[in-house]
Amino acid sequence: MSQNKIFQFSLIVFIAGIAVASFMPGFILEKSLFLFALSFLLLILVILFKENKQAFIILFFMFCFVFPFFRYSLSLPDVGSDKIWFYNKSSVEFEGRIVAEPDKRDKSQKLTVADIFLLKESDKEAKKNVKGQVLVSVEPFTKYEFGDQVRLKCNLVEAEEFNGFRYDRYLARFQIFSLCYYPRIEIFDNSDKLGIRERIYRSIFQFKNVVRSKIEQGLGTSEAGLVKAIILGDKRGITDSAREDFSRAGLSHIVAISGMHISILSALAMSFFLGLGLSRKTCFYLSALFLISYIIFIGLPASAMRAGLMGFLVMWALYLGRLNKLGNSLLLTAVILLSINPRLLRDDIGFQLSFLAVLGIALVYPKADKWLYTHGVPRLFAVRDILLITISAQVFTLPIIAYNFGTISLVAPLANLAVLWVLPILMITIFVSLALSFIFPGFSTLWFLPIHFLLAYVVKVAEFSCKLPGAYFEINNISIFVLLIYYALLAFFFLRLRKKKSLKN
Repeated sequence: MSQNKIFQFSLIVFIAGIAVASFMPGFILEKSLFLFALSFLLLILVILFKENKQAFIILFFMFCFVFPFFRYSLSLPDVGSDKIWFYNKSSVEFEGRIVAEPDKRDKSQKLTVADIFLLKESDKEAKKNVKGQVLVSVEPFTKYEFGDQVRLKCNLVEAEEFNGFRYDRYLARFQIFSLCYYPRIEIFDNSDKLGIRERIYRSIFQFKNVVRSKIEQGLGTSEAGLVKAIILGDKRGITDSAREDFSRAGLSHIVAISGMHISILSALAMSFFLGLGLSRKTCFYLSALFLISYIIFIGLPASAMRAGLMGFLVMWALYLGRLNKLGNSLLLTAVILLSINPRLLRDDIGFQLSFLAVLGIALVYPKADKWLYTHGVPRLFAVRDILLITISAQVFTLPIIAYNFGTISLVAPLANLAVLWVLPILMITIFVSLALSFIFPGFSTLWFLPIHFLLAYVVKVAEFSCKLPGAYFEINNISIFVLLIYYALLAFFFLRLRKKKSLKN
């Protein structure tokens, strides 16, 4: 095996190790000391047998598979009085800081509280610092902001599975193991004690609230909900019927800031600028600037930053003109992210979609693009690229979407072809309209008028597409076994292609 093959396969083995560890029983992963010792022993053997290439490769792959078990074991919550989840199922009083943008809903809002100090009943001045975060549900009427210092008293509880949804695993991605429902809560006036980071984030979130109000002033309720979903990731304003239409038409990624959304959007931005006839270098810098500005604008959420990193990989490969060489960079990025948070692979749908979308673009797009080129199919500006990028991403993300949402759209490629060319125009129009509404606030309705027509077109395409005969079908129960077969067939297909290419060379 060449050094490149060894490197590539070791990354795959590491990811496989994380995947297996994600489904391992807790009593195995709790033995972190044993897993560390085994990993350390394998590493020593790798060093000792470095002169024996065959033994070195085998031991190195074994280390790459075993070490993820130790890393995953560290992500499990350890029990100790210095952790906030130690006090689950008991009533506590504590102080803490809101460390995420408040998640406002119709009947409640959720606050993520960290930097926690427990208060003693007998002596309120005696405080005990504990690690961890608490997800607090409060009534929706009081205004809370990022960085607010709060004091609250409540009964801490563990997250539990409900209606088949593993809410506990969902929250564990963020290292949240304690919940607090409708506590007695008060806010301290300590804005002068905020650090630079807190002030920057608070300013971003305050600006987002102003943007939300501008959108609501310029558009109707349903249209404002779509715009906020498209540019802010705020999906609370989308009606259930509209959400269902977009899902059945395969257009959900348009109204959600997910990994798949940003990965495709990054590639489309690059293709769009290339379609305008700009130089590849100029297109890369414009697309990168757009991506960075966009992620900062929506508040630098961790999910968008991860997806932005993968989207940047796509743009970098397009800039170099070597999209088929994206595989190693993608695998290395995934390994780095999983080393930081190993729970992403099983429990974070955004990570799964972004990783698989980029993988699909890297593997499918170059081959399909070459085939169409040899058969004389014109690019028609960026239309051909838009169609290929969408299909390439969905080839690999289709099973994940089906497994999590229970619907497979058969008209998704055509619906995306009809809609995605509008997306850059729509987003530019939204940003221009917002800028004008800040300068001339009295004419907000006029500035947002073009958005009415663009959104009406997108909505009509979604409604028409999902009503076509055989447009979609629902899956009531799709097992992990079926997913593995699907990806195994894909892997077999691409390995056969590579083998034929090697024999031909």
